[in-house]
Amino acid sequence: MKHIFFSILTALAFWHCQEPAPAPKNVLNCYVRYDVAGKKVKAEASLRDGSSKNIIELPGGIRFQSTEMKVLPVRGITYSVEFPAVYTAAPVFEWKTQKGEKGEFKPGVPSIDSFFFATKVLSIKNPSILQWVGKPLGKGETLVFMWENTAEGRTVPMEVSTTLGAPIIEIPAAKMAQIGVGDWSLYLVRKRFEKAELADFLIESSAEFYTKPMLVKIED
Repeated sequence: MKHIFFSILTALAFWHCQEPAPAPKNVLNCYVRYDVAGKKVKAEASLRDGSSKNIIELPGGIRFQSTEMKVLPVRGITYSVEFPAVYTAAPVFEWKTQKGEKGEFKPGVPSIDSFFFATKVLSIKNPSILQWVGKPLGKGETLVFMWENTAEGRTVPMEVSTTLGAPIIEIPAAKMAQIGVGDWSLYLVRKRFEKAELADFLIESSAEFYTKPMLVKIED
């Protein structure tokens, strides 16, 4: 009996070894950008073959917020759409599966309702404290400060992250010195990257939220 038992185990092990490895899932890349100042939203999506990594067509196309996305001919099979819109915390990408079933994904796009500094005038010699109204930065999120000085024709981007768990960031004096003295226009770009797995494919999404600009004076 022992010989028979071990023979069965050997046969089962051999059978499992002969099973082909499952093909890697296709990857759907989604991108959303909300521009509060311009009162518009832009979305893009593309599907990559899990094995070849080539961009492939999504059967039946894809819709964003119930609006059909168009293919950009100069970029291969990349779906894109842009239209006037107000902020939505969970916009929806929709498509049809190969079985004709509805599929959807809702990327998280946290907002920044307003932001302000602890003092009216900033200095290149002291750190500056910025606070905003909205959720603190979470996993996979960063905040980009876009400083613009139209008089000097300068733009200074500054990307930061924080582990404070609160809607507040301290900008070191060294960073303030890099920006420089002058009258600046500042807007924030909140970025978020996330991954998800559905029955049909893997999803990699990125989202950006652009605030309205505010005027900031920096002195020596």
